[in-house]
Amino acid sequence: MKKIGQGLQFNVYENWDKVVKTPTSKFQIKLKLLLWTPSYLLQPFELEKEVKRTMKEREEVLQEIQDKRFEPSLLANAVIRENEIEQDKVTPLGYYFRDYKMAKGRIDEYINFIFDCWRNGFSERTYNLTINNGVNSDGKIVLMDFGEITFKKSDVKRAIKTKRWRKSWSFKKDMKKEIRAYYDKQMLKKLTLSNLNKYWNEAPTRN
Repeated sequence: MKKIGQGLQFNVYENWDKVVKTPTSKFQIKLKLLLWTPSYLLQPFELEKEVKRTMKEREEVLQEIQDKRFEPSLLANAVIRENEIEQDKVTPLGYYFRDYKMAKGRIDEYINFIFDCWRNGFSERTYNLTINNGVNSDGKIVLMDFGEITFKKSDVKRAIKTKRWRKSWSFKKDMKKEIRAYYDKQMLKKLTLSNLNKYWNEAPTRN
């Protein structure tokens, strides 16, 4: 398998029409955090604390995904095995953000995708849509990176109130000005507590 990427929580390999993810090691997580936040060099205890939090969060999310029952296509048909996760290979959503007209359509689809996730009882917390989401072979938006999802409605309420999407890397660094303006406008209009109450449905546990 050919390695095609590495995030904070997983190494990513290409395997034909699938991608295979393996958990990053403690050392890899430390290096990535230091790359993102060099000030951790002067805060070794804080760095260690963040590494432990990241690993704990990864374990909890993977366990919840296995415990809950929801539409698997939303997570690119993820299959969780002992030391790896297999998903459908998709095109990162950011690919479609090079053209304003195309980006507008994908943003509208992305918001509808958020509602689909809510109907299944979970939500992404960071809204890094250009790198965490992708488009599958059927042209539908899916979630590629599920390392930071939550099954708690209270977390989603907090994200809506704080306009969490404005703090994401995608919003700050990976959108042209006019695309960012349209995205922000649509998120303000549609990511509301009213819509959360309308669409949210607790994910049932597997028997």
